[in-house]
Amino acid sequence: MNEGIEKRLAGRPFKMQEWVAELVNILNEEDILFLSDKDLVFLVNRRLPEENQISTSTFEKWKSGKYAPNEEVGKEFVACINLALIRQKQLLSKKMMEDNNGQWTRYAWIMERKFTEWNLKHISENINRNEQSTVINIQAGTEEQRKLIDNLINADFEEVKPIQLPKPKEVKSLTDNEKEDELPF
Repeated sequence: MNEGIEKRLAGRPFKMQEWVAELVNILNEEDILFLSDKDLVFLVNRRLPEENQISTSTFEKWKSGKYAPNEEVGKEFVACINLALIRQKQLLSKKMMEDNNGQWTRYAWIMERKFTEWNLKHISENINRNEQSTVINIQAGTEEQRKLIDNLINADFEEVKPIQLPKPKEVKSLTDNEKEDELPF
């Protein structure tokens, strides 16, 4: 891959070719199952000279398809990332299916957190959030409880309007010449 590296004649050098070449090496050599994007950027940057290192935000831009000027190396980068994710899914699926000790749930747990499409709780919550009505199913243990629930659900409620209380009479404050027992209350 390094044979085809192009050097730009003017402007800031484009780092993607050197960086992707080292990314391919990392993906082939290292166990990357539990690595975050930040971890992966660190591992690749550690092997490159400072002028070819990138930031995590650059990695995220490239990952989202925002790269230039060489589209071929950009496509290779996206393909490397997608291939790494597929390998991770395959590895987790294989371990989950081959587990004979009843520990398959730990691999399912990892799969749910690493890949949103496998997070069934998240998918279920999103589907329920989009529904228009909410259904509540209440089951009574006894006939008396059933009647109580029916009365609560089917009861006609009457709006109660607040009543206005009379305003209290004004009370004069005591002056030095008045006695407390002469007050009207």
